Amino acid sequence: MQSVILRYYRVNKTFMSQIGTWPYQSRIMRILIPIAMAFIDISYVLAEMIRMFDTWGNVDIAVECIISTIIVLACFTKLLNLSFRINETRHLFSLIEYHWQVFNNSTDVKILQNYVIFGRKVVLFYATYVYVSTSLYLIMPMTPQILDLMMPLNESRPRKFLFEVEYRVDREKYYYLILFHSYVAVVAVMSIVVCADTTYIAYVQHCCSLFAAVGYRLEHIVSRECKLSQTNHLTKNEEKTCQDMEVGDNYFQEQTVFRELIICLRKHQLAIQYARLLESSFMLSTGIQLSCNMLALSLTGIQVISNLDNTEDFIRYACLCAGAFFHLLCMSLPGQRLMDHSVNIFDEACRSHWYTFSLKSKRLLRILLYRSIIPCTLTAGKIYVMSMANYSMIVQSAMSYFMTFSSLK
Repeated sequence: MQSVILRYYRVNKTFMSQIGTWPYQSRIMRILIPIAMAFIDISYVLAEMIRMFDTWGNVDIAVECIISTIIVLACFTKLLNLSFRINETRHLFSLIEYHWQVFNNSTDVKILQNYVIFGRKVVLFYATYVYVSTSLYLIMPMTPQILDLMMPLNESRPRKFLFEVEYRVDREKYYYLILFHSYVAVVAVMSIVVCADTTYIAYVQHCCSLFAAVGYRLEHIVSRECKLSQTNHLTKNEEKTCQDMEVGDNYFQEQTVFRELIICLRKHQLAIQYARLLESSFMLSTGIQLSCNMLALSLTGIQVISNLDNTEDFIRYACLCAGAFFHLLCMSLPGQRLMDHSVNIFDEACRSHWYTFSLKSKRLLRILLYRSIIPCTLTAGKIYVMSMANYSMIVQSAMSYFMTFSSLK
């Protein structure tokens, strides 16, 4: 494993190692840890299914169990995608290392560094948000015990469970064991969410940095060519200006621009190839996650409307609904950034003083312009494009759906 990965992706390495999906871990750890996490989550889903069938006819319990099962299914999809596509994961990281070797110009390196540092900040913010929100959610079942200590009553307050589960044992006698299993399952699920989503964010951020580096080099290709001419010819005539060299050394400058365009074209192709590999690696997983997200969002929204008079349940389901919206935003925003960076190449090429290029340079630039018109996208199952426009449409539709249901209530 090379120094770039260790230096800039240490946070991702930590998260991925926790669930056994870091491609440079030992093989035994990459097998045992995902199996253990899958066993914990499956056992918890089974306990919820037993509870749902034992209380058949209770809509509230059934909906709560279904929502939890959907969330676990989405996380299980994330885990399977990273585990079974370990070769693609390793290839994506090896390409990152390769790109740092190819984009070795000082300006390119600076752009890549800025993007990877910003991406690391986003990753840390996202992980902090998820773990803090989870911690607050885990405290809720302990509220009666805390109140008994702070404001005791004549009798103990009834105990609460994190979710509706059934183990065919005395629920009061084994309360803390059941609660402990619930906590372990939730932490496992959230660890999978953090690992998968932060890995996704880091990949997209790197791809955006490639397009940004190409765009910057393309936009400043004339000034760069002028500097190259000065470096090579200023010693011949120290009083020669850059404009004079454009007249006297026209052939040399045309060749310099042409070579720079070839470099930009090759690097642009590397960025496109990385975007395609990223899309193919997450396409199916993102499609399943989006379906689960939409279904969970619909059910939690219904529960929010149905529990307007029950403050505690209203807050709980409102937090779940907000979490579903936020997760969808975190899936859509990277896709939008990738689209913007890929099409920005066209605008940056138009600002490159292309009208001063030779005919063969213009023909080469035309190839790049044709490709940059088509944005690189991240999709969910090749059906839904991850973008802010589609995210806004979903939010608007969801709000209309909730308002309609509220008026019929």
